[in-house]
Amino acid sequence: MTDRIWEDLLSEQDKQVIQKAGYDSEGASSWESRGTGENPMVLVIDVQQLIVGENVPILEAVEEYRTAMGEIAWDAIEHIQSFLSFARERDIPVTYTRVVPTSYDDPNHEDLAIVDPVAPEPEDTVIDKSYASAFYGTDLLSRLVRDDVDTLVIVGNSTSGCVRATTVDAQQHGFDVVLPQECIFDRIEASHKIGLLDMWMKYAEVLETAEVETYLESMGDDE
Repeated sequence: MTDRIWEDLLSEQDKQVIQKAGYDSEGASSWESRGTGENPMVLVIDVQQLIVGENVPILEAVEEYRTAMGEIAWDAIEHIQSFLSFARERDIPVTYTRVVPTSYDDPNHEDLAIVDPVAPEPEDTVIDKSYASAFYGTDLLSRLVRDDVDTLVIVGNSTSGCVRATTVDAQQHGFDVVLPQECIFDRIEASHKIGLLDMWMKYAEVLETAEVETYLESMGDDE
């Protein structure tokens, strides 16, 4: 059973509302928000140098880049690295996004590079974006439709920002969304937990990484 890491933030009334209104078993009431399809893609959101920084406590990391998350990011990257290897071994396609802030004139600046432990393979697609959602102002939707993808497995950051915006847009475009919770990170612990809670209630399957790997394994079994 998935460890719901947000439980410690909930009041007794919150827990009762979630159970009595059926969010725990059914998700959103107005659309299908839980489920997994037959043709998944892994989407790696913005695991870049200026966001990750050095593997130090976050209060030290922000001294170099104000956006850096330090150890918080590196803890998740350890999970992301092994998860990507698992997915690739099963021929699950992997796509990346990079955020390119307007303050950078050179899109190839070293600050914008995806960090080495989870760097793209030659066959992977990398999509540059300017805003939170990976869909806004990009060709991601066209790529997903062309490749007959029905499920996005999203990893990266931040839980409350780009991951959430992309998850909401994916759901609104008719895709199933799966979030391996150890592979997602945010600079603020409360935002991370509440973001996962919100997406679990309304937009996505939030599972432990091992559970997502079991799902991907079943895709290979069908071939």
